Amino acid sequence: MKKITLLLLLTGFWASGQNFVDVTGSLPQLSNSFAAWGDYDGDGDLDLYISGALNANSNGGGLYQNDNGSFTLVTNSGLPLLSIGAAKWGDLDNDGKMDLVVMGFNGSDGITKIYKNNGNGTFTEINAGLPQIYMGDVDLGDVNSDGKLDIALTGFGTPNYVNLAKIYINNGGNNFSEMPNLLLPPINYGKIKFADFDQDGDLDITLNGWNNSTNNVYTKVWQNDGSQNFTELSLNLPQLWLGDFEWGDVDADGDLDFVIIGTAGSDSEAHLLINNNNTFSEDPHFGNVTGAHRVSALELADFNNDGSLDIFISGMNVVGSAETIIGKLYENDGSGIFTENTTESFVGAQYGDADAADYDNDGKIDLFVTGTDASNVFGVSKLYHNETPNTIDQALENKFNIYPNPAYDTVNIENLDNFDYTIILMDLTGKSIVRKTTDGSTFINVTSLKPGMYLLRISDNRNSFIKKIIIK
Repeated sequence: MKKITLLLLLTGFWASGQNFVDVTGSLPQLSNSFAAWGDYDGDGDLDLYISGALNANSNGGGLYQNDNGSFTLVTNSGLPLLSIGAAKWGDLDNDGKMDLVVMGFNGSDGITKIYKNNGNGTFTEINAGLPQIYMGDVDLGDVNSDGKLDIALTGFGTPNYVNLAKIYINNGGNNFSEMPNLLLPPINYGKIKFADFDQDGDLDITLNGWNNSTNNVYTKVWQNDGSQNFTELSLNLPQLWLGDFEWGDVDADGDLDFVIIGTAGSDSEAHLLINNNNTFSEDPHFGNVTGAHRVSALELADFNNDGSLDIFISGMNVVGSAETIIGKLYENDGSGIFTENTTESFVGAQYGDADAADYDNDGKIDLFVTGTDASNVFGVSKLYHNETPNTIDQALENKFNIYPNPAYDTVNIENLDNFDYTIILMDLTGKSIVRKTTDGSTFINVTSLKPGMYLLRISDNRNSFIKKIIIK
């Protein structure tokens, strides 16, 4: 395999108090760009697929293999170079290797393709019959609970130039079919994501963007009853577009809250909706968080290792006639009250993407940001390594027995002193998968999780430690 080696150097200025260091090196500076982290080679760390406009005439990027924090461009991967799109990694054929679903604009048309991982650094395009779209979003999830990943799509289609939002069921054997009896509204510049917002064990659908049926902005949840019957709900969510949203337990009460940025048509907005028994109310403390749109990006992850979900926002902040590109980190005090971390300095980008991930397996969430600069001309890409001081408390760690590791069915956690502790299992992108409070021994069922590396954080009111867990 011919490769071009890209060694990430510490090129950023590390000011006093800053924990995020610019290690971009020679990663390509792309506009109208997007990215996705995934362990395509199965070596336990996250690799990076990035794509976007390199200049006015060509796209750039590609698949970058992660080797101990150094990234190498795999020149014969067979993956496309696109712009104004989205990508998601997942094992679509259940062969233990991460495949890639990618959509975007190739210079003349929109494309949506599945690329099967051949296991040798190359990928083969699968003719799955998906609609050819760009300017939208893609997500993967097992919406019908049959053990196979299904595909959610929204975007602007070619050659008929229509907007759409659809779910495609994975029938196995590289065959996908549109989910019957589900009519989602056509969405432009939208986001679509799977999440079990009501925690009933099946995946619901959240859809956001410009609804071409009504010519209005749109943010709605379609609730899954467990038999793949979906009901559109009115949850009092902000109706926005050109932004992003995330589900996460922001206030640490055990259910999923909703964070969204975007615009209703003029100024930028940012909202936190607190979940209280599947009813949602606006958090009045969120007014200090700066909104953004122009295809902005939002990441919800524990960036400062304190056990609570923080927020990173990148995009164009518009207030009246004032327009400012922002890249801001807001830290959560544990109860859902956010304060901007002004000691950190991040690039901001519009028409782009932001992706959090612990790419070097050190237990701290790093960040990649890409997109178009304020002049809407030049591309920007930055990789930030999180060097937050390690807060691991060895005495606390010694109070627990955690086994087996690697795990196949369950991870057992024996609490030796019977005090109250918070247990969080996270994936390498910083997403909380399981959160428990325990004063005794407990276990986490991992049978539904895909194989790979995970992070287990255990904390009391003052100290914490992180243990890497391998799931086979």
